[in-house]
Amino acid sequence: MDTLEYKFSGEVWVWSGKKTDWFFVTLPKEVSDHARYFTTHVQRGFKSLKVNAQIGDSQWKTSMFPSKQRQSYLLPVKKSVRLAENIEVGKSQEIKITLLGL
Repeated sequence: MDTLEYKFSGEVWVWSGKKTDWFFVTLPKEVSDHARYFTTHVQRGFKSLKVNAQIGDSQWKTSMFPSKQRQSYLLPVKKSVRLAENIEVGKSQEIKITLLGL
């Protein structure tokens, strides 16, 4: 099985829903475009892509989703990761993602 791994910096931002807030990082356009190009055969519902993600020492499995508004993929950041890594909204983070299912 092949893997695609990306390392980049990104800021955590908040999307406020009716019942809860969601925390995301927007992938850099070039990373998003590259991932989209090489993974058209592994997209799931809503054109999401399964990934392993890492910030600091915290690793987790999740799916990233395309955003028409931001013209890029969005990586959700779990509360446990935000707490473990002392992540603040608006602060840049070093992130590594590995696409799964290739």
